[in-house]
Amino acid sequence: MIDKSENGIKYLNAKVPKKDVIFNEINIDWNDELTLVEGPMDLTKCDSNSTCLLGSHFSEEYALFQKIIKNRTPIIMALDSDMAGKIQKYCKLLSTYGVPVRVLDLGHYSDVGEMSKLDFMHAKSKARPWSQNDRLYHLIGSIKSGSLL
Repeated sequence: MIDKSENGIKYLNAKVPKKDVIFNEINIDWNDELTLVEGPMDLTKCDSNSTCLLGSHFSEEYALFQKIIKNRTPIIMALDSDMAGKIQKYCKLLSTYGVPVRVLDLGHYSDVGEMSKLDFMHAKSKARPWSQNDRLYHLIGSIKSGSLL
């Protein structure tokens, strides 16, 4: 299927459901920490033990999720900056299965694809472990306060 944008072709989508695909699987070491990003263009800035979600959805139905759980593969969550809520959701889900998760801070970048490889490696070295408190702080921070008057 081809999705058309104003400037022509945007994506050429495979007929296979994304949930059944583990992008770059041949290069993944399931015993080493794995970086998760959203799309293939983000992977160009990552180190070799990385894969992408092929979008922004990730659940227990996904082959990637099942393989991570089976191997208890430690994860670095490096999704786009507009994915804060989903990052918390995915980290919580993985942690309920005993998978250690760290979160990469993108700093002023909106996604990994905007970073240089050096910037990515530096951010990866500083990725912090995720905890339930992170989710709580995110929820508190998303509360809208003030008057509508």
